Amino acid sequence: MAHAFWEVARRPVPWLLAVLVSCLTTWAAPADDPLDVLDYQIDAEIIPATQTFVARAKVRMDTRRPVQSVVFEFNGALEVRRVLDENLQPLQFTQDRLRDLDLRIALPRATTPGTPFVVIVEYAGQLLSAEGGVLTSKRLAYVGQDGASYLLYGGRWFPFHGYAADTATFTLNLTVPDGLTVVGYGFQAKQPVTGPGVPSLEPERRPAPAPATPRPSPRPSPRPRPRRPSNAFLPSLPVAMRGADVPQAAPTLPAGTGPRTRWSFASAKSVLFGNLAVGRYQVQTRQQGETEIRVYVRPGNEARAAEYADIAVQALERYERSFGPYAFGPTLAMAEIDDESLESSTSAGVTLLASRLFRTRELPRELLCREVAFQWWGQGVVLKSFDDAWLSQGLATYAYLLVEETRRNNAEFRELVRDFLERALAFESQSSLRRAPAELDDQSAAYRSIMFYKGAFVFRMLRVLLGDETFFRLLATCYTQYLGRNISLSDFENLATQTAGQDLRWFFALWVDSTGVPEFVPDYKILRIPGGTYRMRGTLEQKLEGFRMPVEVTLETKGSAERATLQFDGREASFSLTSTSEPRDLLIDPDVKILRTSDELRVAVVVRRGIQHIEDGELAEAQQQFEAAIRVNRRSSWAWYNLGLLYLSQRNYEKARDAFDEALDGDLRPRWVESWAALKKGNAYDALGQRDRAVAEYKKVIEDGDDAAARQQAQQYLERPFRPEP
Repeated sequence: MAHAFWEVARRPVPWLLAVLVSCLTTWAAPADDPLDVLDYQIDAEIIPATQTFVARAKVRMDTRRPVQSVVFEFNGALEVRRVLDENLQPLQFTQDRLRDLDLRIALPRATTPGTPFVVIVEYAGQLLSAEGGVLTSKRLAYVGQDGASYLLYGGRWFPFHGYAADTATFTLNLTVPDGLTVVGYGFQAKQPVTGPGVPSLEPERRPAPAPATPRPSPRPSPRPRPRRPSNAFLPSLPVAMRGADVPQAAPTLPAGTGPRTRWSFASAKSVLFGNLAVGRYQVQTRQQGETEIRVYVRPGNEARAAEYADIAVQALERYERSFGPYAFGPTLAMAEIDDESLESSTSAGVTLLASRLFRTRELPRELLCREVAFQWWGQGVVLKSFDDAWLSQGLATYAYLLVEETRRNNAEFRELVRDFLERALAFESQSSLRRAPAELDDQSAAYRSIMFYKGAFVFRMLRVLLGDETFFRLLATCYTQYLGRNISLSDFENLATQTAGQDLRWFFALWVDSTGVPEFVPDYKILRIPGGTYRMRGTLEQKLEGFRMPVEVTLETKGSAERATLQFDGREASFSLTSTSEPRDLLIDPDVKILRTSDELRVAVVVRRGIQHIEDGELAEAQQQFEAAIRVNRRSSWAWYNLGLLYLSQRNYEKARDAFDEALDGDLRPRWVESWAALKKGNAYDALGQRDRAVAEYKKVIEDGDDAAARQQAQQYLERPFRPEP
């Protein structure tokens, strides 16, 4: 969402109402946003009985130039009751709860840069659904009647400014019913509450004392002074405006009843805070160095929580070794929330995870490692704006590859990187890394393909270009230098150039600013040399202007392999390879280090798009993509396997079995597809009531398969037949 700011010249207060009205239709955001939030002091309460959230936020801020109004993003489900200055004098404001979802506050006078000022916002509302949030289909703030509630940073549940960029110190006092646990960053204490969760700002009124009997006075009584006008607000106006021109009693904020507890959180360090989860949780803990990892789950998910904690330990250890120390105190928390929100969301020290992630068959290692990495890239090192998201999302996704690099063997890791390459290519031409945050919906498949997977691959190529020592020194320097500070793409490019000792503008222009990837075409001859040796001489060509990268090639022979590294600086590079046995194949980029395409990869990308259609529930479109890939490459095991999965989900078991047969007769790429195609073929036989044939397939997987997970499932199906889900 864009961040707008509106300025007016200093003028008498009676003109403000007219100015506010006229500007509702002429709002324009200046190129430079001058607002800087410094601190939040928030008192809030969750009232499950009415699914209500009520709060008062005292916001201290500064501006970089004189302005006379401020704008916050704000959840439209929450109604602002009044806005005050630090002297508790009312301020005029407008709230758009339907379209722009913002809160605009007129200040009594122009600000003085370097002199902080305060506004106080009181608000309340029911948090039931996605209504009022920035996403129409996802709840980002919710209060459940059973007390299970959550508030996401992106839910704008407090006066919000500078998405992903404007950090602040904070103190939060959140009151909830007894028996509930609140998961948040910066926990300080908890204590019982008897009064309102959001205490009144107005002093308690006491009965006036009885008047004393007046003494006679020779002086005349002084002339009475006029009464000062009330500091209350106007009633609701048609344009959702409030002001101070008409006296009105201070609004009464809702309050909970019964036994309640106030949980206090605070941070003296400026952070992007805002993720909170409330519920009746079980907790699993692990220790990694000085950090305790806590995973909060609903009863019944304790075993999976322990597995998640173990993955977080692996990630934390690797990131501290590669980047620097974890920055957010003694704990790193993960908490389960419901499935109506985002799959995952991370703010300082806290990651919230959808409940469905705790019911998956396979552990979501990539997602968990990426969310942990956001504590370094996006939370520790903060973006200057969301347009710089590659530095966070691409690097956090690449960080997952660093974890897997140390725990997988070479063949397994190559398969993983090949999977990343296919995902990166799926929508590569739609936008560049620099432009994608502005041009694409950040919840779309295209955005994730570009920012997460192409983004990770560009960091992988930067490592190839710089070498391990320089690359990791660059990341460690970046983390140290920008910890708690904002960084832009230009800042990172300058730091990379400085660390590498060479101008890297060409690299960022090619891979960050632009679209397009190379396709390598070999042209060679094989010569037999006296003495029984062979020599392959030739060139490798590609058409991408400005390409400068080392590219590895491998000459495969009957008993060995010869490898060479070609230094590209343009469209062509020459090579000469020798071997003592007859050459069989020339492999280009065998370890998958370059973002590139080929005929084989183009087929894989089409299959990837089909998989995305399945995830979006578009089954007919998915089938069209798989069939298109098969028309290009009849022997694509990957395409046949996914078509078989689609038929299996549709209970078309005969076609599913035939598709898995085609997969097993194909090119068997990726390598694991052989085991899984046989397993799923057994599932199809089970569903058809042909148990003997199903058992035969399961035994093949156990005896000949090289995928441990497939063997484990095959053993389970030997003991209990596969049955379709109702």
